[in-house]
Amino acid sequence: MSRSKFLLVTLLEICSLGDTFAQFVMPDTIPDQHIEEVVVVAKLPELEIKADKMTYHLDASVVRKQGSLYEVFETLPGVVVTQDGTIYMNGQSGINVLMDGKQIYLSGQELVNLLKATPASTADKIDLITHPSARYDASGNSGIIDIHTKKIKLQGLNLSVNGSFSQGKFGKGNGSFSLNRRSGKLNFFFTYSYYQGTHRNDLEVDRIFSTAFTGLDEELSMHQDSYRKSPYKSHYYRVGTDIYLSPLTTLGFTTSGNLLQSENNGTMHSSFYIYPLSMPEDSTLYTLNFSNRKKNNFSGGINLIHHLNQKGGILDASLDYFYFDNAEDQCVYNSFQDKTNQLIRQDSIRGDIGGDINLYTGQVNLTLPFENGWTLTAGGKSSYVSIDNEALYANRNEGNWVPNSYSQAFSYKENINAVYIQGNAKFESLSVQAGLRLENTRIKGRQMDAASDSSFKDHYTNLFPTLLMEYPVSKGKISLFYGKRIVRPNYGDLNPSAYIFDDYTYERGNTLLKPEMTDNIEVAYAFKELFKAGFLFSYTDDAIVKSYIPEENKRVFVTPLNLSNAITFGPRINTGILSLASFWNLNANVAFIMNRYQWSEELENKVNKHSTWIAGVNNQFTFGKGWGAELTASYNGKMAAGQATISPVWQVHASLQKKILKNKGSVSLFMKDIFYSFRYKMNLEVPGQRAFTNERYDNTMIGISFSYYFKKGSETKERTWKNGTDETKRVNL
Repeated sequence: MSRSKFLLVTLLEICSLGDTFAQFVMPDTIPDQHIEEVVVVAKLPELEIKADKMTYHLDASVVRKQGSLYEVFETLPGVVVTQDGTIYMNGQSGINVLMDGKQIYLSGQELVNLLKATPASTADKIDLITHPSARYDASGNSGIIDIHTKKIKLQGLNLSVNGSFSQGKFGKGNGSFSLNRRSGKLNFFFTYSYYQGTHRNDLEVDRIFSTAFTGLDEELSMHQDSYRKSPYKSHYYRVGTDIYLSPLTTLGFTTSGNLLQSENNGTMHSSFYIYPLSMPEDSTLYTLNFSNRKKNNFSGGINLIHHLNQKGGILDASLDYFYFDNAEDQCVYNSFQDKTNQLIRQDSIRGDIGGDINLYTGQVNLTLPFENGWTLTAGGKSSYVSIDNEALYANRNEGNWVPNSYSQAFSYKENINAVYIQGNAKFESLSVQAGLRLENTRIKGRQMDAASDSSFKDHYTNLFPTLLMEYPVSKGKISLFYGKRIVRPNYGDLNPSAYIFDDYTYERGNTLLKPEMTDNIEVAYAFKELFKAGFLFSYTDDAIVKSYIPEENKRVFVTPLNLSNAITFGPRINTGILSLASFWNLNANVAFIMNRYQWSEELENKVNKHSTWIAGVNNQFTFGKGWGAELTASYNGKMAAGQATISPVWQVHASLQKKILKNKGSVSLFMKDIFYSFRYKMNLEVPGQRAFTNERYDNTMIGISFSYYFKKGSETKERTWKNGTDETKRVNL
């Protein structure tokens, strides 16, 4: 036998004995290996496909690591994020967003603010979890998006710096740096980012009022043009310490926060016509809307992780606190003129809006592996939230501010207690993951205004089973999933205080909302890492959907309601990374989803349904000498969303990158929404009126970004065990 073959055989024998040898040594006692530099030659896969999730690695993408996390979400296949914070994944809403396994608490517009403030460079990968296990909270009826932040495992000092600037109608820029210092049993990390820019929003609304609604002989039409400009500044920070008490036990402390200051300066021009629009306008309303906003959130936590043995037994416990503060000053000025431009009336409304949220959570989880490859996981969790919110409105009357009927105060308390058990087992070729979660919810609220003072309370207990089975077929695996989920109203949806956009559009919450319950079933087939194809069926009772209620004086109140039910079904296919050439990799997704909503309206059953094509493709090109490029396109077809129907949306993004400074840095040029195609159009029909909206955002931009990573230290042996915990809350004041 030649010497090279002898060394190869010897190496293979040592590797084959590795697991046996590991049982006879103390875990993690190998001293750190001091080396000057580690060179990784394997290319990071952009996408990994598993039965319950898809994982996108941001550093493997040129486009997805630019800008903010909000812009990353816009490029994820099958994901659509609206400006009000509603997230759709494969045509379904009710998505929970987590960071490092823990819910980031925010929803709606507050979630959008945080995603826009957090640089994409802070994230390592994003999991699109379509089949959550019993370990996760049962909240969220159609999946979870889990953002994993970058973890630095080197001893010594590690520093990364990132920055980007983009120009559309207005400029936007962000800068961030992350520092990690690990020495012996202590690891310290700190991240700070600053984000500044201006959002622009153009909105056109056409409303047609029926004769039965207005009492006129002919239909009345209103055309609205709105322009909003919103400058903002945001600071984000995250700081923490890990203490390695022993090779098996780690104690961690983490705190993070986001400080946002913004303005919203808008105009609205509302013209009335006797239908059709070609006739001269009958009267006009000019509205000026100014607001100043300060929104701060803070979170802190302590967690303990203890590894029971080298085989994967884990006990973890954590305590977390979250605080959110919201303050806004608003002023609305209205000027109403007749067809001869004569001033008929004018009025002003002032609003002082404020509120805070305090949230406490505690949980414990235990994972026990067994000799036959089975695993048992169990745990419990308790959360408590307290909310106080106040909105004071006043009208200008002869030089004085007089309180009006829109003033409200709202308080809310909620306690959720949960326990769960989950088992993973393998019966010859069949793999089974089964779990059961029990959640008890208790709520108590109080609503106060000038005319009334009322309170409400409720409590309910629910069981949430989950089941995932996999069986190998040919060179792939077929899987069957069933899971029951719940969506509780977020706190903003419950808040009855009105928010005034203009004289004809108000928004408020609904204290009578009930949670929605969903049953999900999916059969899927995955062929190696090449593709996954599945058929999904989902049925939801009491679906919570933003709805539109006409009131007197042609006013519309936008408020969430429980619709009778919602059904979603259809096939979806995701490919892995397909190598079409030595320099060209591609991955794609396509789905054909039917959404059907049913509700009662004026003693009649109403149905809104649409079949929706969803598609996305990502092309990566590698040209050598550090050059790379990327081209991404996405399409989301016409979609039913309760009473509303959303028109198709599509975008194309491109980027060019050059690695510099011995591959420790990179410079990228990127273009977002190249064809200025992202326009949010909606059709709506409610009793007494029809409405059509066309909303345009400042999405089209060109930008440049720079990143650099510095390290000075030694390699630390990474443990093989992994762990994560989760939270679920719905903050949106």
